[in-house]
Amino acid sequence: MTGPVRLRYQFATAKHRSEVGMAEVERRQALLRQWADPGVEVDVGLPRSGPPSVESRVDAALTVPEVLRGAVEAEREGYHAVIVSCYSDPGMEAARELVDIPVLGSGLCSMHVAAMLGARFSILAPRAGGGSRRFENPKKYGFADHYASTRGTGLSVMDLAKDRAGTLSRLAEVGRAAVDEDGADTVILGCMSMAFHDVTGELGERIGVPVVNPVPASLSLATLLVRTGLTHSRQAYPKPPDENA
Repeated sequence: MTGPVRLRYQFATAKHRSEVGMAEVERRQALLRQWADPGVEVDVGLPRSGPPSVESRVDAALTVPEVLRGAVEAEREGYHAVIVSCYSDPGMEAARELVDIPVLGSGLCSMHVAAMLGARFSILAPRAGGGSRRFENPKKYGFADHYASTRGTGLSVMDLAKDRAGTLSRLAEVGRAAVDEDGADTVILGCMSMAFHDVTGELGERIGVPVVNPVPASLSLATLLVRTGLTHSRQAYPKPPDENA
């Protein structure tokens, strides 16, 4: 293709309406542009409504209508790919049915990268680790044999968004336990509020294994698909029937 790659980074949660506000959105926008490959433009898409964070199936379900709207809007406005900014990838598969441009999820991308770096990965998650949600996507995406564990940090998503030093210390403690007790040889940051603290390098040094940040991983994989002219299969994700036909 000619010209810049244009990516829409679709926020699943209404973080701009939460206590962290627009200042946090703008900080994340700056990091997205810093992490993007040369020749790539990244803009954020903000939901008009929805929860400030995703910490349950209910929260995830509430984000889906705005993720779908954002994907359709992005395609109409000429973006080349959409990334869903939530580790549980809410609405990703449904959005693929609606648009022809690639739609990628943060969790999906990070698991693919982790599986290339080691034999077994652990996911660091907010609070207690998400109950039975913790192993659903690794299994669905075909990574059951690579999945070691999900370790909860005991912190809420909003706690993680506000305290970089405290987040780093807690992630190092939990990540080390995943390696020592669960047999993980690679660790994934399983929350965007962890990912946008930009602690991957420091955390990897403390834990002693590769740490995958889902944000740059998804940016690079989305760019790869666009530049190679690939998108999701219509055999897997057929267009919905036209109810008006």
